[in-house]
Amino acid sequence: MKILTSCVLLIFLLLHSCCRSSSQLEEALIAAKDNRQELEKVLFHYEHDSLKLKSAEFLIRNMPAHNSYVGEGINKYYDAVDSILNLGIGIWEKRDALDKMTPNYISVFKTASDVDIITADFLISNIDTAFSLWKNGEWATHVSFDDFCEYLLPYKSLELQILDNWREYLKNKYGNSLKNLHYCDMHKNSAIWAAHIINTNLKNEISPYLLEYHIPSIQRMSSKVHTPFGSCHDYVQIADAVLKSVGIPAAIDFTPQWPFRGLGHYWNVVLANNGKCVPFDGADSNPGESFHLDEKMAKVYRITYAINLELDKLLKTEPFVPEVFNSPCLRDVTAEYMKTVDIAVKVNQRDSKYAYLSVFNNYNWAPVSFGKIENGKAFFNDLGTDIVYLPVCYGKTGIEPVGDPFLLTSRGEINKFRPDNNALQSMSLYRKYPLFKHVYNVADRIVEGEFQASDNELFRNATVMHKIENWGTRGEEVLLPSSPQAYRYWRYFHPWVTFCNIAEIAFVERDSHQVIRGKIIGTEGSWANDPKNCKEAAFDGDLLTWFDAPAPTEGWVGMDFGRPVSIEKIIYTPRGDGNTIEIGDEYELFYWGDNQWNSLGRQIATTVRLEYEDIPSGTLYLLRDLTKGKEERIFEYKERKQQFW
Repeated sequence: MKILTSCVLLIFLLLHSCCRSSSQLEEALIAAKDNRQELEKVLFHYEHDSLKLKSAEFLIRNMPAHNSYVGEGINKYYDAVDSILNLGIGIWEKRDALDKMTPNYISVFKTASDVDIITADFLISNIDTAFSLWKNGEWATHVSFDDFCEYLLPYKSLELQILDNWREYLKNKYGNSLKNLHYCDMHKNSAIWAAHIINTNLKNEISPYLLEYHIPSIQRMSSKVHTPFGSCHDYVQIADAVLKSVGIPAAIDFTPQWPFRGLGHYWNVVLANNGKCVPFDGADSNPGESFHLDEKMAKVYRITYAINLELDKLLKTEPFVPEVFNSPCLRDVTAEYMKTVDIAVKVNQRDSKYAYLSVFNNYNWAPVSFGKIENGKAFFNDLGTDIVYLPVCYGKTGIEPVGDPFLLTSRGEINKFRPDNNALQSMSLYRKYPLFKHVYNVADRIVEGEFQASDNELFRNATVMHKIENWGTRGEEVLLPSSPQAYRYWRYFHPWVTFCNIAEIAFVERDSHQVIRGKIIGTEGSWANDPKNCKEAAFDGDLLTWFDAPAPTEGWVGMDFGRPVSIEKIIYTPRGDGNTIEIGDEYELFYWGDNQWNSLGRQIATTVRLEYEDIPSGTLYLLRDLTKGKEERIFEYKERKQQFW
């Protein structure tokens, strides 16, 4: 009987092999070695169910790209994690306790390829469960077989996840929240509205708290959903697993690096009934709500179960590959989010068969796209526009520039940056980083503020020395009239609903040409009684603190110099992000040329701007604060202004 069964199975596999489009399935079975029999059991189990057989084949042929934590020790570690998460202590204390405990378990983080460890019973159970959610569930009635294979079928929702009953656990925990949707005809069978309810419940239950941590990402879902802190990636993973457990077709998309600031971002998508993938942030914004409105992205990838054969070829061809492409299970979906362009870029030929386009990440160039090199040109598809890229190759020591940086314009034009030493220019620099919305939202508060002087401590009949007319996006230096008139009391005053916000004030004496200090005077207290934002904050030399008056109007802050003084100029910085030039900090300016950053010299700021002379034009620049801070962006200098990228 055993011989007969083996013969039947062999004939079945041979016949099936003849009609497959590739050798992936056989390669996976070979890779399984001693575990091959378990995988063959699954194929034999479904020999009379063509659709489930195709599903099993899909999972098996892509299985070599997936790994899981294994062994008794990993579950003991997660049990220890649960014991800390159940303690009645604060979030930070739990984080610190996990950080302290984890090194004791470092030996348990052992991984194995899924083809080596997965059992037939586990895989069959997961396939049957996924089919039930697809065929009998309410939220995937619109899903094709191909989409089912990616959005519902996989037996795990994230890499290195332990192979357990995550679907059952999460469905029992969150599935009941959807039971009333069928009462609304418009929402019945709607994947979007089902995802909306699940995500809202997750947000209310989890209360996401973004907190840096050093432990390995928790890959057991029953533990992960109870972790009271995490990154955007953690919450996206939780949402993805919960959605799939209840039969809502979902996936995870990400941009490896924002092209205008540091870091990248992960988010969820739900496959809506109209066939489009709708993005949202797990345990945060819901599908259909504003999602990173008009923020530029260079590339967007979808994490898949299937192997991307082009990426797989890259990994097998190149000895060194950027971390973002370490897994072949990614699909480029940039074109789903924006208008894209294809380009060919001339590169300095290296041994590599592939080149990469990188964007700046505040510190260095980060690869985000790959393309083949043919006849001295690298070809890249589906790129986001209005972004600065640098073509690079990747070697043992990291990135190696192989061409000039360029701006890919919204019209698909390539404008290269090259230093022109025959056209030198001077620069006045006020910022090291672009101005974002959180600064924009308060930048108008400085308008109509007044610098006043008086010989009366109550500022009766005060003289207005300067009235501010423009929004506050940078520090300003105000030269006062050459009149020798002197006053004892000087202040910044704002009559309107601005809480008199101002970050720094410096009064420069006319005779000494030096900053002069006296007794700090002004409105007592601060909004919400925050001690960091009392009147002293306007003279503490820290741009990240500011005076925030306790009442919205009539606030003021200034100096009593103890005697009449004549002020030559007033230097002030509005409330902001700390990325304007800060007096006393040391800065260094660089320009890009010869495939590297070249220093143009260091300066210690004596006012709210830096002046540089004889600078090569036509290239990219970078201003670093050597004293503190980490937000620094590349820029070009045109028409006496910084254009950040």
